[in-house]
Amino acid sequence: MLAVIYTIEFQKRGLPHAHILVLLQPGHQYNNAGEIDKIISVEIPDKSKEPRLFDIVSSFMIHGPCGPQNLQSPCMMNGNCTKHFPKKFVDATIIDDEGYPVYKRRDNGVYIEKGKSFVDNRNVVPYNKYLLLRYNAHINVE
Repeated sequence: MLAVIYTIEFQKRGLPHAHILVLLQPGHQYNNAGEIDKIISVEIPDKSKEPRLFDIVSSFMIHGPCGPQNLQSPCMMNGNCTKHFPKKFVDATIIDDEGYPVYKRRDNGVYIEKGKSFVDNRNVVPYNKYLLLRYNAHINVE
């Protein structure tokens, strides 16, 4: 590890919220789609194979619903989600022209019911399976 930078802020309800940036040394960085897919996922897990992970992702890692399903969501501004959800379906992770990953979000028919709405992989916040299972909390990993 080359460096760690973090800040802790307190949300409106008084709960701590951490932003952590980890800079990896050259040679330890994740530079291709295969390596990224090993540590980051943006898909709803299979409920029958990984029930605990499914419950955690369903509870903590779903953005919204917003957009046409909920125009009153706090993230909506001028009819658009400020976090750019729902994302587009993508069959494989790619690195865009600016060096940022566009994560694999397959249209595999899996969805979660959230209130009166239904959300699919387009609404999943990037996560690391190990960290979710370890801490059972919202942990956005990018």
